Amino acid sequence: MPTELKVHPSFFKEFATKTWVSPTEIVKELVENAFDEDATRVLVTVLQNGSIAIEDDAGMDQYGMDKFLLLGSPHKKIESISPKLKRIRTGRYGTGRLSFLTSFESMKIRTKRGSFSKSIVIDTNVLEKLYTGNAKLDELKEASLKRDGTELVMSGAKIAIDMFKIMKEIRKLAVLRTPMFEVYVKTADKFREWNFDGAQIVRAPDIQGHHIAVTLDNGRISGEIIIAKRPLAEEERGIAVMVGNHIVTRSNFGFDTKLNRVTGHVRCDSLTTRFADKSAIIEDDEYTKFNQLMKTFVIDTVIPGLTEYEDVLITREESKIYREIDKVLGQAMVDTLELEEEVQGYEMVEVKERVRAAPKVEDKPEHKTSHAGRQIEDYDEIKPMAPESSGMSKADHARQHTTESGVYEAGAAPEVPGEVVDIVDETQADGTVIRTRKVRKPILKKTFALKRIGYKVIPYEDETDSRYSFTTENIVFVNKANPTYRAESSRGDEFLMRHVISIVAEAVAQEKHPEGKEALELQNRLVAEAIRIHDTNVLKR
Repeated sequence: MPTELKVHPSFFKEFATKTWVSPTEIVKELVENAFDEDATRVLVTVLQNGSIAIEDDAGMDQYGMDKFLLLGSPHKKIESISPKLKRIRTGRYGTGRLSFLTSFESMKIRTKRGSFSKSIVIDTNVLEKLYTGNAKLDELKEASLKRDGTELVMSGAKIAIDMFKIMKEIRKLAVLRTPMFEVYVKTADKFREWNFDGAQIVRAPDIQGHHIAVTLDNGRISGEIIIAKRPLAEEERGIAVMVGNHIVTRSNFGFDTKLNRVTGHVRCDSLTTRFADKSAIIEDDEYTKFNQLMKTFVIDTVIPGLTEYEDVLITREESKIYREIDKVLGQAMVDTLELEEEVQGYEMVEVKERVRAAPKVEDKPEHKTSHAGRQIEDYDEIKPMAPESSGMSKADHARQHTTESGVYEAGAAPEVPGEVVDIVDETQADGTVIRTRKVRKPILKKTFALKRIGYKVIPYEDETDSRYSFTTENIVFVNKANPTYRAESSRGDEFLMRHVISIVAEAVAQEKHPEGKEALELQNRLVAEAIRIHDTNVLKR
């Protein structure tokens, strides 16, 4: 009797039901499948009974159906470019068509292209037959689709479907940035074929900031890294690693603490992904080479570029409002407030002073030595010039720093906080001396923290970000570009203050009482008490 190696039927069941982790991953996989087959529009419908329908406008003919029913076929790897729109395909072996078995009992497939149409059902029963090499499927006698396209309806949900998570995950797909490809999502009581009523288009996030092109290893590694102008949500952080048009993972290449404002993507088609769900990269020699090249690029290019964008833009007027918000909210929560300044980096500031020299230097006191080792002459009159990088006009600077006589006495020039690096004196033709001081000045990021509550309020400005606020860990970010913020700001400081108080109170309430009703009551109490304290303080003034 010959010795044989056999495949147990349970292998197929384990593979099909324990590879994809959730309905959201399944939907992403099937949307990418539609992209691979040259679909231009995809409609995802979440039904009340937990079923999910995924429709597209790229139907299958007999040849396409034969390939669809051949599990493990490498046709996508061999035919890596789609036939019509010449897209780089995301899939390889067609294993994703079994992904639904993780979360659903069955999937009905209807497809039509030209004169060809077919309707079939795949369910858990076919897995027991696959070990023989094939499994016969039941064909349904139904009316064909009204258009060329494919319709997948997954039924018998094993877990609850979260519509918000599905949209959130679809937004991460790299294929959303491809021309002539749109994905729509909707909810419905009953399924209606190819009906877009109430559907919402899902767009890839547009992130403004400092864009860095990536071209490494003679073009085998390419992409774009973005140092974001605004704070990033958790799912946006990290550099997406792509193989083909599929995002496999996100990575900071060992620099997690430094790259919290970095996003973007890099693509390397020579990498190998995990066989089934493509959610991990095989750490072979090619990966080691890729990883080292990316680490070097991050060190040499990305990290130095981090200083080019600051995520906090607070005007003097706004800083007063945010200090008041923290004050009244802190009092409302029977806490104290604390103004914090975090050093984000350093800048060189030049401070120029116009000095008129005294006629008799020998009658003056002994000469002194400057911070930079130069000799300082004594002068009877001194007048500062506006710092070039201060953002203040020379006229404003003169008004701010001029005595009644119009000039400063010697030694009375205003000091710019920071370390004096160098002093240079330049004598003019009329005997006036222009003194230039170079000062190393720290760049401070202002945050306003409620001590025991532990929240910071940080405004940012990004017109492409639809959110008016969001909370990450203990930070409440408020988008100044949001129409609501702008409208309240235009009405005056008091209205803006009340608006931001409400946002922060909502974050505090949700953290302490996320169940809903109690959170709303706490929020309303906080807002009312904070405004009462503020109004009382205003009257006292």
